[in-house]
Amino acid sequence: MPLPEPERRAAREALASAASSHGLELPAAALPPLADYLALLVRWRRRRRLTGPADIADLAVEVAIDALCIDPLVPATGRLFDIGSGAGFPGLPLALLGPARRLSLVEPAAPRAALLRLAVATLRLDARVLAEPVERVSDRVRTGDEPPADAAMARAFLPPDEWLAVARPLVRPGGTILVLAGASWPGPRDASGLVPAGRLDYALRGRRPRRVWAFRRTDKEHPGRVTPSGGRG
Repeated sequence: MPLPEPERRAAREALASAASSHGLELPAAALPPLADYLALLVRWRRRRRLTGPADIADLAVEVAIDALCIDPLVPATGRLFDIGSGAGFPGLPLALLGPARRLSLVEPAAPRAALLRLAVATLRLDARVLAEPVERVSDRVRTGDEPPADAAMARAFLPPDEWLAVARPLVRPGGTILVLAGASWPGPRDASGLVPAGRLDYALRGRRPRRVWAFRRTDKEHPGRVTPSGGRG
């Protein structure tokens, strides 16, 4: 889908304003594709009435600034699963910030998966869109039909402790599980087989404080099958 220059320009301006208001700077190489993604999101959300912010200024914060804040804890290379991807963030922005990340977006809802395919094509990203439940991906990892990820993340998919249980079968031993949570989450109830690898607290304009945790999987055995109950708007 060709993006008109006025829409792209408005997206670039919104991104620059969002970065400036948070005292951050977006990498120059990532700015054009991030602007294209933002412009595409604004158009898609207004037409399809998807949940979440449709205002370009609010989306700029969620699309780019959130990803920029959590980027230091995300492995710079390797296979990255974004589970319950919704409209694609933070997975797509993180792939634009780190081109060596090989991204798989897992989203079972057909309209959102269609948006993700369009975004991947528009941005010319080397990324996969898996329009299926996470259980199927986990089953393929377990049987060896799908390589495990080096890292996995999810935003608003499950409560943090449930997400850790779902994520473990998806990630190789030694891989990273990222927990994107509110600042009130104190850490896992059961940390067996996991070692904390980092934590960042941050705040986005007009939003509650957030916290991202990185846990490294240390157990060698494949965890048992877990069926999630979560979803994402």
